[in-house]
Amino acid sequence: MNKFILVLYSLFLFSLSSIAEVFEDTIVVEVLKNKELSKPLTNLEYNYQSTERVPVKLQILETVSTKRNSIYDGKQLFFKVKEDVIYNKNIVIKRNAVVKARVASYTTKGFNGLPASINVDNFEIQGINSNKITSNYTKYGLNFAAFVLPLKWALTPLPPLGTFTNFILGTNAKITPNDIITLYYYPYWDER
Repeated sequence: MNKFILVLYSLFLFSLSSIAEVFEDTIVVEVLKNKELSKPLTNLEYNYQSTERVPVKLQILETVSTKRNSIYDGKQLFFKVKEDVIYNKNIVIKRNAVVKARVASYTTKGFNGLPASINVDNFEIQGINSNKITSNYTKYGLNFAAFVLPLKWALTPLPPLGTFTNFILGTNAKITPNDIITLYYYPYWDER
């Protein structure tokens, strides 16, 4: 009898998931039918023979934090170049040049000491092909997980105390003008 109920239940779940897939596909087609989609920037076709790189030091113009409600995915950020970027005795990027970037994603602080994070991507430097720049920077808050998890296991034999460690939070992530962000410019990376 139990096997029969189990078979009926699994058939029900299978049919439910099939219906959900068809419904989801139709919604996706309807939403995307009239939208113009652009191809994302891909960094797959590089000439990796040269690993020569030039550091580009950046400084954000305005503080960004996960503590405030002003941060969101896709938010445009502005940086300035901290010092002249020189390659082969030529100035490739001038000091104080403005660099645009976007918040690719962010996470808020979590239980068990997990920190918040801000991931910045799509750096655009005027006059430089964006495929020749490492364009990803992530800033984390303080991570207390290495402290919380051993404490949690130590307190587990005492029933209510181990669960209280779940409420210890990590800290917010913040990018301030005091932070120096280093990206790298690869002059010999080229598109094929």
